[in-house]
Amino acid sequence: MKQRSLLKNAPDINRIMSNNHHAPEHQPVSPMVGDLKRQLSSLTGNSITLPVCGRNVNFKLETIPADKVEMATMVWLGNERDQDLLNESSLADLIPSFLTSGQQNPAFARKVSGIVEVADGSRRRKAAIITGCDYRVLIGDLDDEQMQWLSQIGNDYRPISAYERGKRYLRRLHEFDGNVKSLAEAEGVDRNIISRCINTAGLPKDILAIFNHPGELSARAGDALFKAYQGQEAAMKNAASQLLRMKKSGESLDAQRIIQALHDFIIVEKNNSHGEKREKKYGDGVVAKYGKNFTTLKLDNRKIPSHLMSKIESILEEAFGNSSDVKNN
Repeated sequence: MKQRSLLKNAPDINRIMSNNHHAPEHQPVSPMVGDLKRQLSSLTGNSITLPVCGRNVNFKLETIPADKVEMATMVWLGNERDQDLLNESSLADLIPSFLTSGQQNPAFARKVSGIVEVADGSRRRKAAIITGCDYRVLIGDLDDEQMQWLSQIGNDYRPISAYERGKRYLRRLHEFDGNVKSLAEAEGVDRNIISRCINTAGLPKDILAIFNHPGELSARAGDALFKAYQGQEAAMKNAASQLLRMKKSGESLDAQRIIQALHDFIIVEKNNSHGEKREKKYGDGVVAKYGKNFTTLKLDNRKIPSHLMSKIESILEEAFGNSSDVKNN
């Protein structure tokens, strides 16, 4: 069955999606992820030595009790994954296995002032909190460079979204005096992709929260939404609130439907703000024009019954009191 648009008289979803929106692109998993997983398979007991940034690090496996995970651990501030966007929906790939057999692969972290600081494993940490499971962590003596490397390993395995990449590009942009071209060269990424990610990062989190996970919003679609969002912030936030209520009520909303609905809301709002008029014709001699602030009723005295005007005037006088003549200057 063809998907019906969420709004009446909305533009055709298939046409717009084919022109403007694309599904998120899947990125290949880094070979480093495979190497690390193979080395972890040799873990026996509670310790293992692994090379990190060319230096061997001795890791000790610790298990954080379920009721202490949230307070005893934190995510390293250099981790690019937005923790506010981790929830049951975005962690749907992890939660079932946590509920049936617990955490399968340990996280990587260091200890700072007694707090476990997680480099790789923030999604598993949140899944443990949601499901009430113990949290298994390999803890080693790591510097910031090694923490960054391990964090990147995790992001290669489960790529961060265009929104999260855009946040990182924004933070780095000041290093290049706001020059996107220079940043693109340093990152080895096309400048258009950089710009799209930065624009996507300019969207409020209320919009990202509608998606099952932030990766559903590609840089191209996010860029288009950001441009539509400009000058229509209230309308899009209102649309996001309505869609979020629909999602919480159990309605299934795929990424394309969400993107289309947001654009539809903006189109309707723009038409209203521009005072676009709708017309209705009643019989042969009456036309009503409906605008944003005014409605005009045009009566052709040559074609309407003589008693109709008297009836209309009676209705107006009953509602607003006796009429008075208006002097034209």
